[in-house]
Amino acid sequence: MARTKRKVRRILNLIIISMLVSFSLSSCIPLGSVLELSMEVEDLKDRVDYIEKRAEIVKPTTITEVKIDSKALEETNQKLLELDNRVFQIDSKLSQLDSKSSQLDNKLSQTISIVNDFQKDSESNKSKINTLSNSIADISKKISTLEKNDVTLQNKLTTMETQLKQFDVIRRDLDLLSAQIRNVQASIPTTISQSDIDFLKQLQQQISDLKSIVQSMDPSTFLKLDQGYIYYIVKSGDTLSAIASAYKTTISKVTEINGIKDPSKLSIGQVLKIPVEDPKNFVRVPLKIEPSDVVAYHGQEKNGSKNIGMDIYARGKDIYPILPGKVISIEGNKITIDHGNMIMAVYDGISTTLKSGNFISTDKPLGQCLDVLHFELYIEGEPRDPIRLFTEYKGVFTVTFYTEWDDGKVPIHPTFRIARNGRVPEKFKSIAVDPTVIPVGSLVYMPTLYNTIFVAEDTGSAIKGNRIDVYVSDVAYALSKGITPHPVYIINADKR
Repeated sequence: MARTKRKVRRILNLIIISMLVSFSLSSCIPLGSVLELSMEVEDLKDRVDYIEKRAEIVKPTTITEVKIDSKALEETNQKLLELDNRVFQIDSKLSQLDSKSSQLDNKLSQTISIVNDFQKDSESNKSKINTLSNSIADISKKISTLEKNDVTLQNKLTTMETQLKQFDVIRRDLDLLSAQIRNVQASIPTTISQSDIDFLKQLQQQISDLKSIVQSMDPSTFLKLDQGYIYYIVKSGDTLSAIASAYKTTISKVTEINGIKDPSKLSIGQVLKIPVEDPKNFVRVPLKIEPSDVVAYHGQEKNGSKNIGMDIYARGKDIYPILPGKVISIEGNKITIDHGNMIMAVYDGISTTLKSGNFISTDKPLGQCLDVLHFELYIEGEPRDPIRLFTEYKGVFTVTFYTEWDDGKVPIHPTFRIARNGRVPEKFKSIAVDPTVIPVGSLVYMPTLYNTIFVAEDTGSAIKGNRIDVYVSDVAYALSKGITPHPVYIINADKR
C-alpha cells in the first residue's frame, strides 16, 4: 500500500509540475484537458484516502486475514495506467513545446539581428539623407547665385545695348562729318591755300582721335559700377557688419560672394567684393546744381594754375557722398573718403560731426556747406572731372559758331538778336540745337570746348541732328573757329 501511495503521489506531483510548466510556457494544451486532469487527480486523492482509512480500520495481523478489494485495486491500476499515458502525452507535448520554443528563440534571434541591421541601415540612411540635404542646400545656393549672376548679366547686357546704340550715334556723327569733309573737298577750287589744307588735316585728325578714344557713357560706367561689384580694401578697425551696413547689403551676401567662413576674421589689405544690384541708382550727386552755382570747373585756369575738381556755391546746403565708403581723414572742414573701386573723393568746405574711421552711406549727408563746396574726384589715383557725375552722355556733335547776323535779320527787325526762347542769347553760354535731339532748355556740357555749362535756348533751320551752334556775338571769331567735333553731355533734370 505504501508503494502504491508513493507511486500515486509521484504521479500527482508530475502532473502538477507539468501543468505549471505548461502554463508558464503558455503552451497550446487545451484548457479543458487541464481541468479534466485536475478533477481526476482530486478523485484519485479521494480514493487513496478511502483505501487508507479502510486499511486502518481493518488492520489485519496476517496476509491471509487481509481482504483486498480486488475490484477497487483493478480500477486504481487502470487509472494509474491512464495517468501514465497522460503523463507520456504531456511529456510529448512538453518536448514539442521545447522544440517550438527553440524555433521561436531562433526566430527571435533572427528578428533581433534583422532589427539591428535595420537600425544600422537606418543610421546609414540618416547620414545619406543629411548628406543629400546638404547637397540640396548647396545646389539651392548655387541656383541663387546663378539667378543673381543672371540679373547682373542682364544689367550688363542692357548697358552694352545702350553703349552700342551710343556707338551707332557716334558712327553716324562720324559719317556725317566725313560727308561734310567730302562736300568741302568737292567744293575746293583747283587752287587751295595752305591754311585750308591745314584746317582739313586738323579736322580729320580730330575725327580720328574721337574714333580711337570713346568717352565713358554714364556715371555708373565712369565709376566702374557696371561690373556689378564694388571692390573695397579692408583697413584697420573694419568689421564686416559695418561694411555691409554702409553699402546697404547683408553679411551673408558678402561672405557668400567672397567665400568667407568666419565673418569675424578680416585681414588688413583683404579685397572684398561688395554686390551692386542697381548701379544707376547706386550713385548720388553731392547736391543739385544750376549753371550759376558753378564757381570754377575742373581744369579751368585758377590763380595761375589749373583747378583740380570743381567749386560750387552751396551755402547752407546738405552735402551728400557720391557713394558709400569710409572716412579716411578730416582736416578742418575737408573730408577725404574712400568709396571703394579705387575711387577717392575730397569734400572741402563742410561743417560736419563725422570722425575719421566712420562709415558713411548715401542716405545721410556728410554735413552742411559753409559757403563754397570744393569737390575733387580721383579714380585709380588720377583726378577726374566731377561734373561727369551730373551728366548723361549724348554723343559726338558737330560744333559751329554763330552771331546775330547769321540769320539775315537787320537790326531794326523786332526779333533781331532774339533767341527761340524769347530772350537775348549770351555769348559762350547760349546754343542752338535740334530740339528732337536735345530739348530746348537743357543744360549742355562740352568738356573739350570750354569750361562752362551751355543752355539750349535757340534753334535753326540748318541745325539738324547731332549739330550745335554756339553763340559768340563776334563774326570774326565765329569764322575763325570753323567746324569742330566735341563729345556732348547734358545735365540730368533730376540733378538740377
